[in-house]
Amino acid sequence: MKIIFIVKSFAMKAGVERIMSDKMNYLAEKGHKITLITYEQGDHPFSFSLHPSIKHQDLDTRLFTLKKFQIARRIIEIVKLKKVFKKRLQKVVDTIHPDIINVTTYSLNLADCILDIKTNAKRTIESHISYDSILKENDFRQNPLLRLLAKLYDHNTLKKVKQFDAFFALTQGDANLWKQHTQKIHIIPNAVTLYPETIKSHKDPYHRIICAGRLDPQKGFDLLIKAFALLSNNYPEWHIDIFGNGAHEQNLRDLITEKKLDNQIFIHPASDHIFEEFQTSDFFVFSSRYEGWGLVLVEAMACGIPAVSFRCNYGPEDIITHKKDGLLVKNGDIHDMAEKIRWMIEHPIERFQMGLAARESSKRFKKDVIVEQWLQILSSLMVN
Repeated sequence: MKIIFIVKSFAMKAGVERIMSDKMNYLAEKGHKITLITYEQGDHPFSFSLHPSIKHQDLDTRLFTLKKFQIARRIIEIVKLKKVFKKRLQKVVDTIHPDIINVTTYSLNLADCILDIKTNAKRTIESHISYDSILKENDFRQNPLLRLLAKLYDHNTLKKVKQFDAFFALTQGDANLWKQHTQKIHIIPNAVTLYPETIKSHKDPYHRIICAGRLDPQKGFDLLIKAFALLSNNYPEWHIDIFGNGAHEQNLRDLITEKKLDNQIFIHPASDHIFEEFQTSDFFVFSSRYEGWGLVLVEAMACGIPAVSFRCNYGPEDIITHKKDGLLVKNGDIHDMAEKIRWMIEHPIERFQMGLAARESSKRFKKDVIVEQWLQILSSLMVN
């Protein structure tokens, strides 16, 4: 099968890029012909390594650079650049003759161009973030006029989704929202990047709580800090290590200082060895306000540690079985979060058993299981 993957860029070291690299590499190893098309890559290196057989082409249509223009000029330039995008993509498609063209919802603004391409290929789209996060109208809550214009833009963009041959959602909750735009929905979660064949086995506590993700308001590390401040005095030997990069770092450091937690909460750069870090921790905390899935949550569980997680939209409730392999928390409730962290700290035997259950339950997200489900759907499209 010849498959084209279209993404904005492959430069950021984040969850979506990791998921896409895993999927493309797995398919390439199985003998499928994979082409990665970016359109805003520039000279940036790839964030994750790709199989040597995977071909790459950047269309060099960097729409993000148009933000410097005023709105009227920006609209004109967007139209011009989209024409360039379509022309260059058509040239690639005419050369490759793909069976599948796959794009993510991050590129919905180019859906019309992708649908207009002359090809016999089936076109599929996959979601990696919650439906509400896609809506531009949510960016202009304080400006009624701009919100109305954004709502019209959303309507025009989303109506194109039904023209794709298949839509892949990560969770049932997200799928339910997308059903208002298409009925060709398949629910397939993300695969865990690595399922360690062996893990460290320990019963004595490290007194370490671990978190990982972008230092961004979405990830809710500010909520975690506030929650831990409610109980930190009772557990001075316990600490939290947060691994991640992002623009919100200084705000988080200031909050840590404000809560007098400088000796208990530490921020580290994103680690290339996060799986080793998981295995020297007692449990994981997932504090996101919203998610498309929760890849890092599954990764932690695969390393044999349980998680405490907000019931945010979407992902945690599809991943964690409450009180079996982790604990679910009322979304955004720092007092409930504090109580669930307290329970984990005070119940080492149950915590250890939950970690074993977490590792077992995470097996259903292994790459060979998930990508094969995806391939079966693509194969069915080819015969229809």
